[in-house]
Amino acid sequence: MNRFLSSTTLYLGAVIAAGAGLLVYLAPTHLENPIAAGGLLVSTLVLSVFKIRLPLGKGVSTMSMAYAVDFVALIIEGANLAMLLGAIGVLIQCTVRVRRKQPIHRAAFSAAAVIIAVQVAGMGWTAFGGSLTTLTLSSTLLPLMVCAITYFIVNTSLVVGAIAVTSSVSPVRAWNPEFLRSAPAYLVAALVAGLVALAITNGVVVLLPIVASPLYVCYRGYHRRWTEMATAMLNRAAE
Repeated sequence: MNRFLSSTTLYLGAVIAAGAGLLVYLAPTHLENPIAAGGLLVSTLVLSVFKIRLPLGKGVSTMSMAYAVDFVALIIEGANLAMLLGAIGVLIQCTVRVRRKQPIHRAAFSAAAVIIAVQVAGMGWTAFGGSLTTLTLSSTLLPLMVCAITYFIVNTSLVVGAIAVTSSVSPVRAWNPEFLRSAPAYLVAALVAGLVALAITNGVVVLLPIVASPLYVCYRGYHRRWTEMATAMLNRAAE
């Protein structure tokens, strides 16, 4: 038991410490575009409230489309602001409109996982020469896809690791197919983020509701699917 608690504490503590260190060391001290940053913050707060509950066997996790805002912030303002917005969004997601109050260490871990995922995704955007000035497959679309895939892999891997150490099972057994089924949402969010970033940088914010509409369609589709799955699981449990 002590060994199990020790591995759990070490893993969760290491991820939380890494996230906290990145946040303290890299958090932006000034904003080049406060208006855009304020708009992104409001968007994060709104999207974080509207979350989807993912049935994961014996447990439940939540997902919101707020990471689309992380991608927008990463593209137009850099990974450091995106990291901060991502952490704020996760804390809102874990504390507002929840069925049960979450332990503080769980919320801290979720925020740290997003912080790490955003920073790694930012490295991918930079490494692949991501740019909105020259709109080509190699300079815009490919880096966006790299961002989305990297964010998804890092974030879900850290969560799977937490499930593994807290339930004392291997990471392979802890992996849930619902994580993989959520992957397309990250790709859609990245594409929408690219369109939103283009609208913002070109001053055509009037187009934002149009370019962001696929995100709403994606949210409704996942919400319907996982609501039906959760209902089916409850019905089977009641039989």
